[in-house]
Amino acid sequence: MRKATLMLSTVLLAAAPAEERTVTINGVVTSAERANDIQGPDSLTLAAPITRWDNALPLGNGLNGGLLWGEGRELRLSLDRGDLWDERGNEDSKSPKRTFATMLETIEERDQETFSRYFDNVYTNSPWTKIPGARLVMKLPEGVESDQFHLDFSTALATVGLNDGSEASAFFSATNNVALLRVPAGTDFELIRPDSINQLGYPEPTVIREENRLSFTQKNAEDLEYTFLVQWTTLDDATLAVITTDASRDGADTLERAKTHAGDVLDKGWDHEFAGHAGWWREFYNTSSVHIPNPRLQHHYNLMKYLYGSGSRADAPPIPLQGVWTADEGALPPWKGDYHNDLNTQMTYVAWQAAGLEESGMSYVNFYIERLPQFRKYATEFFGIEGAMVPGVMTLDGQAMGGWPQYAYALTAGLWNGHAMYQWWKVNKDPDFLADKAYPWIKEIMESTLRLTEERDGKLYFKVSANPEWHDNRFEAFLTPNSNFDQALLNWGLDALKEMAEALGKTDDAAHWAGVREKTGDLLVDEETQALMVAKNEPFIHSHRHFSHTLAIHPLGTLNMDQGEEERKIIRASVRQIIDNGPEYWVGYSFPWGASLAARAGFAEDAERLLVDFERAFVTRNGFHVNGDQTRTGLSMFTYRPFTLEGNFLVMDAIHEMLMQSWGDTIRVFHTMPESWDNASFRDLRAEGGFVVSAVRENGATTEVTISSPRGGTFRLANPFDGDAPITHTLEPGESVTLTP
Repeated sequence: MRKATLMLSTVLLAAAPAEERTVTINGVVTSAERANDIQGPDSLTLAAPITRWDNALPLGNGLNGGLLWGEGRELRLSLDRGDLWDERGNEDSKSPKRTFATMLETIEERDQETFSRYFDNVYTNSPWTKIPGARLVMKLPEGVESDQFHLDFSTALATVGLNDGSEASAFFSATNNVALLRVPAGTDFELIRPDSINQLGYPEPTVIREENRLSFTQKNAEDLEYTFLVQWTTLDDATLAVITTDASRDGADTLERAKTHAGDVLDKGWDHEFAGHAGWWREFYNTSSVHIPNPRLQHHYNLMKYLYGSGSRADAPPIPLQGVWTADEGALPPWKGDYHNDLNTQMTYVAWQAAGLEESGMSYVNFYIERLPQFRKYATEFFGIEGAMVPGVMTLDGQAMGGWPQYAYALTAGLWNGHAMYQWWKVNKDPDFLADKAYPWIKEIMESTLRLTEERDGKLYFKVSANPEWHDNRFEAFLTPNSNFDQALLNWGLDALKEMAEALGKTDDAAHWAGVREKTGDLLVDEETQALMVAKNEPFIHSHRHFSHTLAIHPLGTLNMDQGEEERKIIRASVRQIIDNGPEYWVGYSFPWGASLAARAGFAEDAERLLVDFERAFVTRNGFHVNGDQTRTGLSMFTYRPFTLEGNFLVMDAIHEMLMQSWGDTIRVFHTMPESWDNASFRDLRAEGGFVVSAVRENGATTEVTISSPRGGTFRLANPFDGDAPITHTLEPGESVTLTP
């Protein structure tokens, strides 16, 4: 194995023999398939060929996505749209027997047949799924082949270096629902339906080839029709192509709309479209920044900022398991490409608030608010209550898909979704957002959730409780109520509603939430280890991938290091227990989640090590998180390759947690610094209280902190210089202050 060369801040991965699974780069073992690739801080360069879709360059504008890959003369662009879904359930999914009451009966009676039929198998036996779009195949002229694929994060421009010294380029416009390509003149285009669509019983697509236009129109088994269209013109020695897409459920002519759109864009040309696109990306990418002395983690952080911008927009569906990059290898997407609300959606949208990426985060917020009618229907039809409940696993329309019932029908999933809204208000302090969106949504979800509790001995207990994926899909997974997962969300939600009501001047509401909070229990702590339990008589005693019993530590922060020595012992014991039990049964996302927890507990070296292990072993060439250990070096017993995105965004969150924390009423900069991070900085991260913070660390010491306040307020900063006393300062709206030693 060869060692890599580190030049400036670019990591060049050295080649390895094909039979080897790993290469060693600067002492770090990583997967051999990443051998010849270059990670710049703001770019990714992949050597040709790229023979798998999940190694491709990811492009997108929130609604549309594309994966650029290929080999030899053939370039491929796997096309996707976020609103392409099959919403069909099977007969059992619509059965009147599929209710919460029936589920409780089957649990009590251990009726496995009924339990599986109506609450689990409806997931696998129903055709509902995210639908792959189409594949555009571009055959380059004779003798022209790809040499290298390059993606610039700050402009979202992909280029392919060709063996004749020319290049092909592509971008998905940030300001228009189109993609543009520049390829060598004489390139041939073909649109292909993914083989996976054959499993869904759809009719054959209508493919129309004209002199300078190619279209692909597909009808599904419901009322959905969608079109992918390519139109091109040759200018000098290059071909300019425009890709438009359209989808409709109301009978509109998607082909004609796609044609009209393509013609308009083609008339204006590449430069016109790219100017608006580049301006959007310049503003988005510069919203905030971090700089850390680990080049590969720096690269991954910037890649995640890029993926937020390309995969999530306020006017488009939020990122499901695979975002707008659905699998293109003959199979339907892993886990149907759905919205998993037991970790995946919440952790995908855990980092945008601190980075200030409002455009991306509003996709998530708007989506869950717009789905309230379906959530109300679910509350009535499944739970038999008034209000709104969020399914643990759901389709684009918000239908409950089922699956492992312990989390697919979880009672507190919606509260966890609501935490993203609360957190944005905490760092933004927008009173209109609080009044119009965050408070009413969380309030309705909480009121509904409370209807599923019963009072015993003055305390509220759920009728059934679980910790996601603990004991997998067995009856033992239904734990003695309340699990620490459910209890943490219930307690957080009531405290948050009280806080929000007070901010809105709703004194009666605040008093109500405080009164209910008095009836909720405390988190369960193992007397022997002083660590958080999973539930009563359920200690966290072995390696497990899901750390939801520690939700109060992260991301909720209701159990934090400022509360006292007893709380500090519990936090440290709980996080140490997770780490020391080992990662044998972890999957990819467990590593950055563990890093975020370690950062909250002050375990700096553990936090960095877990991030390094994730980045080196659980991602593909393009940075996609694929759940299993691709190095097969014993980091996890899972070595499979299903692609999901939440692990990626958890890396971004963990780096935020190491650089700045603002739970409670205090801002902390460079809170959890590994020994190797002597020099680091960040710019314009958002802290609770509505503050925007920048800071610089040089030679192991904080040299400068700048805090501004768009809305005004008094901040409390844990002293990052000499001295123990915190620093407090009041800022007028728009004012800033710079602090130095």
